Amino acid sequence: MDALSSWANTNWFNLAQTLGIMGSLWMTAAAAHRDAKSREIENLLTLNGQHRELWSGVLERPELKRVFQDDANVLEKPVTVAEKEFLNLVFVHYQTGWTVVKSGALMTLTEMKTDIRDFFALPLPRAVWEKTKKMRDRRFVQFVERALKK
Repeated sequence: MDALSSWANTNWFNLAQTLGIMGSLWMTAAAAHRDAKSREIENLLTLNGQHRELWSGVLERPELKRVFQDDANVLEKPVTVAEKEFLNLVFVHYQTGWTVVKSGALMTLTEMKTDIRDFFALPLPRAVWEKTKKMRDRRFVQFVERALKK
């Protein structure tokens, strides 16, 4: 017991300093974790707001209803400027979502692939995608193309 008492008397400052450093590191890690969660929620809210704004615009613009028609014929009636502009906004929205999902937030890449596959199965989105994909991020294009192959 004297040895422990002697050691504590000699090293009390080092022990207190070590405990202080360890506590500080733990507090920093906890704050970083809270901050990351906060950013994830903020990203989710921002993406949801953009999603709502994008899709509610479709309801207000009847000229875009053909975008969602399974039987739209792009050869008979080519894609209009309004449809192309809307679809480009959708593609940018998908790419933003893809970037966020890669960071491990919101949903999985598998869920996103299913959503992309369903949307790009429609004739107008597919036609505009084929014409504009060369102007997009190469890695995002590869992701979409892999999703469409399944």
